[in-house]
Amino acid sequence: MSEKIGRNDPCPCGSGKKYKQCCGKPEPPTTPSADSHDGAVERAVAWLAQHHRKAFVAALEEEIDAAAFGCFDDDDDDAAREAMAGIDDALWQQLQLNLTEWLLAEGDIKVKGEHQRVADLLLGASGPLLSVGQRAWLEQLAQRPMRLYDVTDVVSGTGITVCDALDDAQAPIVVTEREGSRSMRPGLQIGARVMAVAGGHQLSGAVYPFSMLSGRAMQEELREFLVQPSRHEEDNVLMIGLLIIKGWLAQYLRPAPIPTFMHSHTGEPLLFTTDHYEVQAWPALAAALAAQPDVQCDCDGGWSRLIDCEDGQARALATITAQPGGRRVSLLYKTAGLAEQGRPWFETLAGDSVKFLLREVSDPKGLLSHADPSKSAATQGPRLPEGLDPEALAGAIEGVLQRSYAHWADESIPALNGQTPRQAIASAAGLERVKGLLRSYQDGEAQQAAQQGRREISYQFLWDDLGLVQ
Repeated sequence: MSEKIGRNDPCPCGSGKKYKQCCGKPEPPTTPSADSHDGAVERAVAWLAQHHRKAFVAALEEEIDAAAFGCFDDDDDDAAREAMAGIDDALWQQLQLNLTEWLLAEGDIKVKGEHQRVADLLLGASGPLLSVGQRAWLEQLAQRPMRLYDVTDVVSGTGITVCDALDDAQAPIVVTEREGSRSMRPGLQIGARVMAVAGGHQLSGAVYPFSMLSGRAMQEELREFLVQPSRHEEDNVLMIGLLIIKGWLAQYLRPAPIPTFMHSHTGEPLLFTTDHYEVQAWPALAAALAAQPDVQCDCDGGWSRLIDCEDGQARALATITAQPGGRRVSLLYKTAGLAEQGRPWFETLAGDSVKFLLREVSDPKGLLSHADPSKSAATQGPRLPEGLDPEALAGAIEGVLQRSYAHWADESIPALNGQTPRQAIASAAGLERVKGLLRSYQDGEAQQAAQQGRREISYQFLWDDLGLVQ
């Protein structure tokens, strides 16, 4: 049996303090201090359940129905009911928690035949007994608007950095978020209220995470709404919140909208087209490519056919890659039009040095429509086929990334509201958005590399091109 430690003995943890002043010190009381907001929402809900139970339950059910039925056409109520019946317990609980907070912040209930704002009831003279901190929290909850945010950085277990997805001028916000940050990744979009607390910011509690497709669709819907906003700012705040709730729930009740990806230079829909050739004579092919004034040889042995654009930037019409093994070459075009123009151009200059083998066409919309959003990138899709060397694949992918992103810093990026990364980094908010994009690229590559059992390709060259430090 171990000997009992005396209160004045050295603490066994090695701190050098007495046991009574260190690990033997009694735990502080768990009752929150007067300036703490802990328990504010729970106390508010308990008071509503005691004094306005029927009205509060009816209002919550009404908000849930409005969100669910708003995801479908007006005459498709049966589809809405069927979809809601199929949601799991976790989503149902999250929906109730989120909309309970919505009622506390924005909603109203019917009291004695009249609609009254819930926040006014809670903060009025007849409301619940609240500490100073709890009252301040509920007051702030009623004032802070719900917004759509881009998550640009994540420190798991500690916090996140977010940027307003609709207001490019807003500075980035560092948010303390210990639990939620464990499941978030750079590139995610969330609907949330960011609350001011002593020493920084934190999320109010209700969070509406969006998938990549649903988030971008939500962002466009909100931008379209703000083209002709209401003259009353409070109505705009309310409507943005309702649209975020509906959009968040819709991604679970109906298929995600598949956007049409457009090529920034030609304006055509993206349609990745790859022509494969067997090389009959490498010296002749290399000489023919070197003789073309619009073809640039890359440092890794590939080539890019470039065009000078009106904005002063050179962009690739075709990316030419030597395949592992040294017997084949492929040309990647990003649209059908570029492919139709590029094939006769290449075959004319290459002549007998190559022999056409096959054409592969990959539609981004088709790929996304067949992806299962419930599965992570690490579990979605097969690993490497037997016999394919992971290092050879990694080398080929690295070459393609280097060429595909060769002019990225000076290309218009939709996620940056049409700015180029080099333009965006001129402001603090734009700088954080660019960093967030780069982090999301690297995060996606890490998942793909794990799935395929190969080494991870670094995007450090993009950071270096912009002179940024991670």
